[in-house]
Amino acid sequence: MKGDIKGKLLLIGAGAMGEALLAGILAAKRLSPEQVVVVEPNYDKELLLRDRYGVEVTSELGYRNYGPDDVCLFAVKPQIAHAVLTDLAPRLDRTLFISIAIGVTIADYYQVLDADIPVVRTMPNMPISIGEGMTLISCSENVTEEKRDIATQLFESAGRCEHIPEEWQSAGATISGSGPAYFSYVIDALITAGAEAGLPADLSKRLATQTAIGVSKMILETGRSPREIMQATASPGGITEASLKTLDKEGVSQAITAAFLASVDRAKELEDSFSSPEQ
Repeated sequence: MKGDIKGKLLLIGAGAMGEALLAGILAAKRLSPEQVVVVEPNYDKELLLRDRYGVEVTSELGYRNYGPDDVCLFAVKPQIAHAVLTDLAPRLDRTLFISIAIGVTIADYYQVLDADIPVVRTMPNMPISIGEGMTLISCSENVTEEKRDIATQLFESAGRCEHIPEEWQSAGATISGSGPAYFSYVIDALITAGAEAGLPADLSKRLATQTAIGVSKMILETGRSPREIMQATASPGGITEASLKTLDKEGVSQAITAAFLASVDRAKELEDSFSSPEQ
């Protein structure tokens, strides 16, 4: 198959996002467990991963090297990315390098990696854990079509992908990466409000979550804009119109915009801190 991984997949870090990707990749049979090597320093997590997925798990990189047929999936926190990458770089020889570390740019990676290593910067979001993720993908100039296909198919194992220019990564990650927290915030507020109105919490949860699923599918499948749906739902003098007027009065839209800009600013701060790992 076009875009197949012929060698090993080296997964550096198996936190929530790294493990979710591993689960999706194996479930989609993109790789066999025998092709996967996971580097995970937490001993309990090491045992769990080995038992759950049947993959090789080690606490250290060891002395194994990886070549052009292999893929390195770099899933560490940005605060330790520089230190881990320094140890990793000598082990890679034209190995496809895919990162999910937020705020670390392609140029940052080339401070440490050789110029002949193809680098793919990605930003998946939490719903990859149930196969409904959204991943943003940006590639360095030396990423071939075959390598691009490999990266795309890996992340499509756990959802959908969008290929974007790298300069859009910080803003895009604020929507799709932080977005699950935004929507969960609204759902939580609706559940709380329902409880105050006398509804059972489990009923409020079902109402809020199914409504979120339904309206999202409407927007995707019908092509109608969010504003068109708001207008269609809000009858003049009705309860939805009163709700929307209250949201505008309370400045909810402005608050969401402010939250978005704060997230973008923080992503840029993380980009600036890569070469200074002590931060």
